[in-house]
Amino acid sequence: MAAKKLVLAFCAIGFLQTSFAGFERFWIFSKDANTQVSDTWDTLSEDEQRALIKRYQNLKEIPESQSVALQQRMDWFTQLPEEEKQKMREVWQQMSTSERNEMRTKMQKATTTVQRNELRAEYIQKYLSSVNSH
Repeated sequence: MAAKKLVLAFCAIGFLQTSFAGFERFWIFSKDANTQVSDTWDTLSEDEQRALIKRYQNLKEIPESQSVALQQRMDWFTQLPEEEKQKMREVWQQMSTSERNEMRTKMQKATTTVQRNELRAEYIQKYLSSVNSH
């Protein structure tokens, strides 16, 4: 009788271990994520490891010119009042990718704050008035 209970317990544990996909990380005998990553890394050749590291570094780094332009746009946006920021977010969400690129180009060509404010007002008027009319 005890042998039947023991066999039944092992079968139940075995069933539980294999029946829940994705729960293996909770199983006491399974490998942890760090071990799996290390094993995968170790199976790569040195060339593949170098290529992976280089790809990661390229993803992290952006060219200096793009970094400066991005910082300038962020500085300009953060100086706006909160209400204006929200309007710009709403306008941006309504624009297509080509319209966003067009606006970005115009903003980069604008040399003064007045010109940027006029562009911003133009886009806000164009897109927010279309939302209010619907």
